[in-house]
Amino acid sequence: MTGPRRVIALALVSAALAGCAYLDADAEPLPPVTNAPETLTATETSVAGGDVTDASEVSPDEPAVTTTTTTTTTLPPTTTIPPPLGVDELILGPNGIGGALLGADPDTSVSYISSILGAPTDDSGWVDPLEFYLCRGTTVRRVEWGVLSVMFGDESDIATGRTHLISWTYGLIDRLGDEPLGLRTAGGVTLGDQLAGLRAEFGSIAVDEGDADLDIPPSFYIGPTLRGLSTGVADEDYVLVLIGGSGCTG
Repeated sequence: MTGPRRVIALALVSAALAGCAYLDADAEPLPPVTNAPETLTATETSVAGGDVTDASEVSPDEPAVTTTTTTTTTLPPTTTIPPPLGVDELILGPNGIGGALLGADPDTSVSYISSILGAPTDDSGWVDPLEFYLCRGTTVRRVEWGVLSVMFGDESDIATGRTHLISWTYGLIDRLGDEPLGLRTAGGVTLGDQLAGLRAEFGSIAVDEGDADLDIPPSFYIGPTLRGLSTGVADEDYVLVLIGGSGCTG
């Protein structure tokens, strides 16, 4: 910036600084401004396609200068809450739980489920079925991950003479809401959902009202290898337990 434009700019800066002197009557005079940065002032503007020009030098025939202010708003990143661990893998179905299918090897099944849910919370080891469960065969084993359990034995409708996965159970009536949370059927039904969801997914279900005097809760049946317990038998009643497979009732 040279010539008259620089003189005007320096004069405006000096006037702005000197204008504060009235705040202190005894203030020392401010030193003259030297080497002021060459910034645009109120007396300067920019004409598109040209050099910086004094406003008084712009011809009336030249196009008016338009100043556009762009405001950029930065939104916070979207946070996606992942589903509970295992929900997308351990699908509850009449043929098994996730990749652990009925008839599968016990150790392989336990390793598979543990790789998703962590170490079991309880393991009965191999025991006589008459001691704890109403199961067929000569030996059974129950492994638990919270309210999810799987049962192994050496005889079921699927196989006999070798130990294998015979059933799974998800949920306990007195522990609704315990881990692992959110395991569901292929259609998305989980514990606490209404029976109407099961009817929508499977078409129809058979129900049993149970017997309160014998402490037998209401139940539902979806084919020979998928069933469960509920708060009642109407569409608006809720799923409490889901069971897949066969072979044990304990």
